[in-house]
Amino acid sequence: MTEKGTAHTRLSVVKALVRAGKTRTTLTALNDAAALGFSSLDEMLVVILALGTKDFYKSMTAYHDHTCWHDVYRPIFNGLRIYMKFIVKDDVLIVSFKEL
Repeated sequence: MTEKGTAHTRLSVVKALVRAGKTRTTLTALNDAAALGFSSLDEMLVVILALGTKDFYKSMTAYHDHTCWHDVYRPIFNGLRIYMKFIVKDDVLIVSFKEL
């Protein structure tokens, strides 16, 4: 696994994909978000749209594919410290969405 301190995908690109409806999530991320009180993917997307560059933590490659980059953000949203990890290719795939 490789890590870097800059986002693999610009946040403006991520937000444009979210606004265009090009998003998916894993069942694990959806379940973890539900445990935090988020009742739908749409509520999770509100958090992505509220992200700022200060919320960025790191980028890292996937364990199974070193060409696949995950961007990790750690925002505080409605008093919750959230760990959010997503992959951007043709859409935004939310891989992780849990309390930090």
